[in-house]
Amino acid sequence: MILDYKEILVFDFETTGLYPKRDKVIEIGAVLLEKKDDTYIIKEEVNLLIKQDKPITDFISNLTGITNEMLEKDGIDEESAFRKLDSMISEDTLLVAYNLAFDIGFLSALYQMYVNPRHLIKNDILDCMAVYKDRYPYPHKLESAVTTFNLINQNAHRASEDAKATFEVLKMLANEQNNLKIYVNVLGYNKKYGLPNREYFFNNIKLVAQGFNGYREIEKEQIKNTY
Repeated sequence: MILDYKEILVFDFETTGLYPKRDKVIEIGAVLLEKKDDTYIIKEEVNLLIKQDKPITDFISNLTGITNEMLEKDGIDEESAFRKLDSMISEDTLLVAYNLAFDIGFLSALYQMYVNPRHLIKNDILDCMAVYKDRYPYPHKLESAVTTFNLINQNAHRASEDAKATFEVLKMLANEQNNLKIYVNVLGYNKKYGLPNREYFFNNIKLVAQGFNGYREIEKEQIKNTY
């Protein structure tokens, strides 16, 4: 995997909804990878349930497999969970997620709550879904990519398992074409759903419209801009 980062953090959040400003993170899963020669090995991983002030809905419980009883029994407070995640991120860590535009909003909300209300994320980012979507036709969910590459994710929608599955998909994508560098600080989007939010970032994040058919829109755009 040709990337120039000493460390990569692959992370995933399970949440009570879609909106960072009003919904809450109920589980954090993260895998910290360290570069050894030309490969990355797992340095640290965490899976943290977060106690909630209000019960989560049956819909979220059915989707994630997380119950109110689990959160009450095994959950920790939100700030402690955030501090643990933050301790895994240095200024040069590459942040990776599947559908990163979703997770980064909740990460930003945690930073703004516990660090600085005007905090901007300065780390480089890589959206694994954008790479997969560039190369493969619809559907583009994480479980679709897992199936495409004959991987196993027995506990889908649990944060740590989804984070590890994302890393395995990223490795498969790099093995088939090792050009992940061109996807750094790029977010793909579907015109039907509007533009991803760039207000979370200090760096300039490029937006590229992607379709449903794996037509390599990001790859073509990035190559075009190098000439």
